[in-house]
Amino acid sequence: MPEPIEFRIVQNLQAALQAIALGAGYHYDVHAVAVKLDPNSAVEALTAPGGPRPLLLIEVKPGPWQYSPASQVKRVLPMTVHWVSESTPTDDVSRMQTFFRGCADVEQAITVDLSRGGLAADTRIIRQNFDTAVDASQVWGQNEIEVHLHRTFGQPNG
Repeated sequence: MPEPIEFRIVQNLQAALQAIALGAGYHYDVHAVAVKLDPNSAVEALTAPGGPRPLLLIEVKPGPWQYSPASQVKRVLPMTVHWVSESTPTDDVSRMQTFFRGCADVEQAITVDLSRGGLAADTRIIRQNFDTAVDASQVWGQNEIEVHLHRTFGQPNG
């Protein structure tokens, strides 16, 4: 039996983010191990000083379901892609540049396949947020995205 559609969508997004590399036209190189799905699974080693940067975390959030006749469901699967990288703590230009480069890399990676492998109708960034960490050398960015999908209610595995 195949995995649930929503899980396969998240896996597709994870693979897209793992493909971020300088040689592919991005601003950064992302280590595959640094794209996490579960904030409680070995993230401590990645967030510690000296952990791989950038670090990306995909956080799945609750989203609405819209029912149509014939058991059809339109779902919005909201997620936040958290981006953590290093910059010069005393250089506001460096901090802002790091934030926008990270956002650009996430956007570019997402748009490689807006249908998430044919499982979704669309993927869009709806909001971006700049934040600072306790450690002033870290830049945190959040890219809030929505993945829209249509499927039959009662058939989550497709």
